[in-house]
Amino acid sequence: MIRAQHWPWLQLVVAFLIQATGTGALSYSYSVIAVPLAETYDASRMTLMLGLTCMTLGAGMVSPLAGVAIDRLSLRLIIIFAILMTATGFVALSLTTAMWQVPAIYGLIFCFGYVLLGPLSASTLLARWFTRNRGLALGIAGAGTSFGGFLFPPLITWLTDLLGWRLALQVFAGVIALIAVPVALLAVDRPASKGFSPPADGAAEHEAHSGERFNSTDAILRHRGFWLIAVSVGFMFAAYTATVGSLMPFILDTGATREQGAMLIANLALAAVPGTLLFGWCADRFDVRLALAAVMALMGIGLSLFWGEPDMPRLVAGSLIMGLGGGGMLPVWSSLLAQVYGVLNYGRVMGLMAPVLLPFNLLTPPLAGWVRDISGSYDLAFMGFVLLLLLAVAMIPLIERSGSTSRRASAAEG
Repeated sequence: MIRAQHWPWLQLVVAFLIQATGTGALSYSYSVIAVPLAETYDASRMTLMLGLTCMTLGAGMVSPLAGVAIDRLSLRLIIIFAILMTATGFVALSLTTAMWQVPAIYGLIFCFGYVLLGPLSASTLLARWFTRNRGLALGIAGAGTSFGGFLFPPLITWLTDLLGWRLALQVFAGVIALIAVPVALLAVDRPASKGFSPPADGAAEHEAHSGERFNSTDAILRHRGFWLIAVSVGFMFAAYTATVGSLMPFILDTGATREQGAMLIANLALAAVPGTLLFGWCADRFDVRLALAAVMALMGIGLSLFWGEPDMPRLVAGSLIMGLGGGGMLPVWSSLLAQVYGVLNYGRVMGLMAPVLLPFNLLTPPLAGWVRDISGSYDLAFMGFVLLLLLAVAMIPLIERSGSTSRRASAAEG
């Protein structure tokens, strides 16, 4: 018999697993899968990145409805559906006969896993179960993205070398489908169904006030902070997504081997583990805006190490620093949204924000590939990403400090 106080930690396991699956299998593994696809279909670098673009486009269309569905329907069943759709996508990918089918599969099938096996589901689940130490919980769950990035790219590389890429993707699909089993056994939609009530504190009261203030789509979209957060976070995610998607082709351009490339991607993912824990801890104790600026600064430093003709030590250092900053993206963003808009509106806010993020994530991966095609180097693309990060940092002071409005309102009422 599982005691009520143990259920929050089991939800943490679920959030860890689904983010490992979504980010590890779809984002971190993309550049690894792209290499045999390029060899089979003789595709340009820009064409290869269209898969990420179409997946992002599909995700932008799905996200607003997904946010509402998560707040109203069974989150457990939604997650299981997304896992099985992801497994189906890898089977479909293994059966392709032309390059145009690859972006179609990413846009029509993988988009569900990209949306529903990420922060939208994981953070909503944890926001329901945690009030105290929520940032730390989000950080631990966010480490799942690093675990998936550390595990899945080398696994796919090994399976591809052993079985060929088509059979490798079919075996990998079976691995993904098995993850639905622990999720089905452990995931619980609402704390009340297990007799658990998250402890109330001052932060929870502020979030309850925010929940009342932002209980409609119109109120959320009219809030200046929504657009500031969306654009600054959009710059950050665009830089990270495009870099991770281009990482294997970029590393091969430096003269490194495919095995070294997989190792560097795994290093990036591994470095994200302390990043998620560190920035999750910071989100509970300091101004979340400062944590967000620190995340962006680390990513910019990591990207700058990729400029020019980097040797292996620089590639290792850049991937580790980039990973450390990237690990903080999800816990910091999730904590900021929960504090500003409240737990009850969390899924709606994140779902509404997805279409705003869409143009950034949609354009940057193929843009990076196009820059490489015409210039023979990723340098200009990486420089552009650093510029985006600097612009994002400049916007952060304009974001209203988390909870400040709620505190002022509470003081006025008192």
